[in-house]
Amino acid sequence: MTYAARRPPLPVAERWFDVCEVGDGITRITEPHVHPYVRSNAWLICGSTGHLLVDTGLGVGRLADELAGLLDRPVIAVATHSHFDHFGGLGEFAERAAHRDDGAVIETAEDYVTLRAATYPAALVDEFEAAGEPVPDLLIDALPGSAFDLDGFRTPPVGITRWLADGDQIDLGDRSFLVLHSPGHSPGSICLWEARSGALVSGDVLVDGEPLLDQLPRSSPADFAGSLRQLADLPLRTVYGGHGPVFGRNRAHEIIADYLAGAST
Repeated sequence: MTYAARRPPLPVAERWFDVCEVGDGITRITEPHVHPYVRSNAWLICGSTGHLLVDTGLGVGRLADELAGLLDRPVIAVATHSHFDHFGGLGEFAERAAHRDDGAVIETAEDYVTLRAATYPAALVDEFEAAGEPVPDLLIDALPGSAFDLDGFRTPPVGITRWLADGDQIDLGDRSFLVLHSPGHSPGSICLWEARSGALVSGDVLVDGEPLLDQLPRSSPADFAGSLRQLADLPLRTVYGGHGPVFGRNRAHEIIADYLAGAST
């Protein structure tokens, strides 16, 4: 008897995404039925002439459909880096941006995922082991719809329409975000910085509540340390990480100091 035959069928979720406004025109989108290790934050930032969507989750549910009522202006969807839990839904949007150093992985879905342990790519198993996490049997505990193909799902490759580089600006009319190339977690990791508000959208470069992962395939601890030193110099007020809670300047400096102390030993 196969594993799939032994396991009871998954329920269909009433709603796949959790959407919550966190203030200052910023909305957080998460996937509560996704395993916590790969349950990333997506951030929708509203501007007067356009919207910025930072990261797009696993790609299991239809993010564009969920956000349809909020997307009343042109949208640029940005992948902060090339790990599958951050770019799965990127292809649902017409304008898609990322840093070129992670572009090949996104455009080929080299860092792809399947949802059953028996078919996980080796790189995913390596990630769980590097993070000290047990490898789960499934990455989801419900289905986004009754017709969803659990066994057939694989992170979709997606073409990038705009390549971002350090120092680029993303203009939303009354808001503007500066692209900061922040390698270490991956070669093409980026953060987005709004000087006016002191907001940093940090991807997986700076997160609270879990370790900063620098031992994954394509990670670089030396680059990670350099990127964090640069972020420490910013007049931060609020950090919107790729996982976990929103946090402030003091907590950001604690996380950075803890990492750099470990890196120097």
